Amino acid sequence: MNRADLTEKLLDIKREKGWTWKYICEQIGGMSPVMITGGVLGQQKMTKPMAAAAAKLFGLSKSRRCLMKCPCAAPARRCRRPIR
Repeated sequence: MNRADLTEKLLDIKREKGWTWKYICEQIGGMSPVMITGGVLGQQKMTKPMAAAAAKLFGLSKSRRCLMKCPCAAPARRCRRPIR
C-alpha cells in the first residue's frame, strides 16, 4: 500500500462512519484543523503523536501509521523541471 492508497482508505472510513472533518480534527488534535485535514489527505506531514492518534482513530496498523508521516505529493515535487 502506498500513501495515495492509504488516503483513499481513510476517506472510505470517514464516509462509512459518517465522520465530519471537525470530528476528526477534534479527535486527533495537536495542530490546526487545516493541517490535520492536510495530513489525513496526504498533503501535509504529520508528527509522530498525530500519526499515532490518527492511526488509532481510523484503526490502522503500525506500518500504515508510518505512511501517515509522509506526504504523498513529495516525490512529484522532485520531478519538476526548472523554468528557463
